[in-house]
Amino acid sequence: MQERLSLSQLSNLARNVLAFATHAERAAPLPSVVKIDISPQCSLACTHCLHAVPEGRDKPLLAAQRFAKTDRMSLAQYGRIIDQLRGRAVAVSLYYYGDPLIHPDLDAMIRMARAAGLAVHITTHFSYKLSLARIRSLVESGLSHITVAVDGATQESYSATRVRGRLDFVLANLAMVAQVKRETGRAHPFVEVQHLRFPHHAPDERERVQQIALDLGADKFTTYSGLHKNPDGSFYNVVDDDPGDAPPPPARPLRPVPRCLWPYSSTVIRFDGTVIPCCLWRVGRQYAAGEDPRGVGNIFETPLSAIWNSRPYRQLRRQVSNPRRFSKKEGCGSFCDGCPRLYEAPGADQPAGG
Repeated sequence: MQERLSLSQLSNLARNVLAFATHAERAAPLPSVVKIDISPQCSLACTHCLHAVPEGRDKPLLAAQRFAKTDRMSLAQYGRIIDQLRGRAVAVSLYYYGDPLIHPDLDAMIRMARAAGLAVHITTHFSYKLSLARIRSLVESGLSHITVAVDGATQESYSATRVRGRLDFVLANLAMVAQVKRETGRAHPFVEVQHLRFPHHAPDERERVQQIALDLGADKFTTYSGLHKNPDGSFYNVVDDDPGDAPPPPARPLRPVPRCLWPYSSTVIRFDGTVIPCCLWRVGRQYAAGEDPRGVGNIFETPLSAIWNSRPYRQLRRQVSNPRRFSKKEGCGSFCDGCPRLYEAPGADQPAGG
């Protein structure tokens, strides 16, 4: 956060936390964190992503993904969302399965959110040949936090999964961000370098990437396991986790607190206004032709405050609160059906993502 929260933001946050702690069906008037999919477009074809090249991978759902150049939220549409969040939400993240730097109005969107008292986060592959002026504009927009993917210490190891990416572009852009921050005396954006570990990496790859991040002035280095689990040796892709339309497996038991925080804290708004409960589940259905995304509303048709405590959202809170009771009483058909946080799905102990 770049500034203190207002009393109304603190109240909204506290009410969401209280609802979570007490298994309540209704939460605060609005989510505290909102992920806004300003555009699903991306210039890379990372092996684990919806943008991966499907040829030769025998993944029908991956082949069904559709991304058009017109798939982007307008500045006016975005502004109407920010107006609804003003004084209640704490932060926005301006990405989902696209790279936010593709959107021509990104800097204006950041400034608009900052003027509304919201912290702003983006995640980017950063593999663009950007000018110092472009980096300066991004830094001076008021961006709070930027997460940059650096999945290799060399071009060879990096491009094995970040297909079409240029590591030299990424590192040059990181260096320019640090330069502009020094020259302007800014503490933000907080720069996080994120590294996914893969089996093809050298034994010391993680340490080398971490040193690169430190040398470039990153504020934080995080690392996760990049899955490589397929029997044929192919790289994991997010569609591998799609649950299909079968009834969910046995539900996990009741816990002192709900099994997932998302329905009490955060939501995702796709570029077309569709609201979905989280960014970690059913991702393969969100842009695939003819698939049901299992959205819970559309913000271009219904205010987010009405969606957030609507019947579908109250159902979701009952489901994450006590999956076994929900499954017996209300059956399947929910966005969360099959999620390994709630159900005893095969491979549920493996890390999500890749």
